[in-house]
Amino acid sequence: MEPLSWTGPDTDRIVTATLDGELEDYRLLAYLQRVDANYRESKLFPWLDELDKRIGQLRTLAERADAMTERMPSEVVGLDLAHRALLRRPRPVPAYWEQVQRALERALAPLVLTRDRGQELRNEFKGHIRVEPVGVLPLDVREGWLLLRQRNDALIYAYSLPLVQEAQGADPHRHVRTRYFDTWTLSLTRTYGHIKAELARCGPLPNPALFAFEADITLPRIETFLPLAKRITYEMVSAALD
Repeated sequence: MEPLSWTGPDTDRIVTATLDGELEDYRLLAYLQRVDANYRESKLFPWLDELDKRIGQLRTLAERADAMTERMPSEVVGLDLAHRALLRRPRPVPAYWEQVQRALERALAPLVLTRDRGQELRNEFKGHIRVEPVGVLPLDVREGWLLLRQRNDALIYAYSLPLVQEAQGADPHRHVRTRYFDTWTLSLTRTYGHIKAELARCGPLPNPALFAFEADITLPRIETFLPLAKRITYEMVSAALD
């Protein structure tokens, strides 16, 4: 389901159709309220990804418009002999572009503020997550298993880091590909070590990397816990490969 109820200006074109400013403000407010409601439930994703995407799109639109304005012809009004340059009359700003500029100004500031608040929550929640490798790690840790503990349940995900990754700028959790495998119940006879031994028997790797994650607060698994575990995994694997 598309998490956005507000889309903003069309980033495929420099000049958009006439915007209803009041309607756009209401849509933006509704979207920000929806994000805030999810923040209050400790749900960070896909909202942080979407905010980064929209902020980048709007900034790109502004940059394209500035470049287009610079290329617009202007009237020559004189000659600067000292600098050997033509003097030109300032370019008039088209009325329709002023409207788009106002829409950008109204949208960017609250979007950036909401994104920054989400990043603060991300860093706060990350501090509540403890991770430990289970057993001896293999030399190549670009693939293996993630164990997310929620109470006595151990949710197992296969993970891998592809050699060819997305362009820089994407949140690190997007570099780590995961696939849900199974959920096992921890007990005196089923410890992390036993789980790793079972994964080695049923998986293609004789000594798979296994990272166990535990949070001392309750975090939504799909919207927060798993993305943060993937982010931490990316940081650990990248450090091991350096």
